Amino acid sequence: MLDRLKTFCRQIESSRECCQDHLGLEKLVMFGELSLQRGCKYAWLDTACIDKTSSAELEESIRSMYSWYRNSAFCVIHLGDTSGLHDIRSDPWFTRGWTLQELLAPKVVKFFDRKWRPMSSNENDKTPSPLLDAVSAATDIPEVQLLDFAPGSQGVRNIMLWASRRRTTRVEDVAYSLIGLFDVSLSIAYGEGWRAFYRLQEELIRKSSDMGLFAW
Repeated sequence: MLDRLKTFCRQIESSRECCQDHLGLEKLVMFGELSLQRGCKYAWLDTACIDKTSSAELEESIRSMYSWYRNSAFCVIHLGDTSGLHDIRSDPWFTRGWTLQELLAPKVVKFFDRKWRPMSSNENDKTPSPLLDAVSAATDIPEVQLLDFAPGSQGVRNIMLWASRRRTTRVEDVAYSLIGLFDVSLSIAYGEGWRAFYRLQEELIRKSSDMGLFAW
């Protein structure tokens, strides 16, 4: 896997797009190396493995993403603006809508700082530690939920509250990024704007009597 990845990177290294996004190339290479070190035969990277020109593949990916994270052998979390625990709270990763499920869904995660150094000596960073304390403080998510999250386990209100501190580039993703966390089914229709969030609320009302949906 790593040899093929390095060959691919050499082939595109001189392209204009790659030169403009050398950090993206570094992320791809480092992700491949870490996957190889862990003995993984397959790896999935959200920024590289979704063909957004295919509406069918995009919908499948969005609807399946939570389960992919949940069932992964481990999840790599790269904090590109963090050099240590002292500045972890200001990292933009904690303000992105899609990364909420990336944080909560996996059973095993490993955090890396801006230089791709492990942020702890633990095999799994979902372990009580100063790092987990810092992540909890950065997200306002209780450690018990970071350690073992289950969809709906904290009620609608808390999940909505956690998500409200995050932002997405497309307004529809405010809803789509929460599908797995609430364990609901929602069709994907970019262009519908805030109607996506209204449809999510309708699904939650059908599924639960938790009025916290309106009090976050």
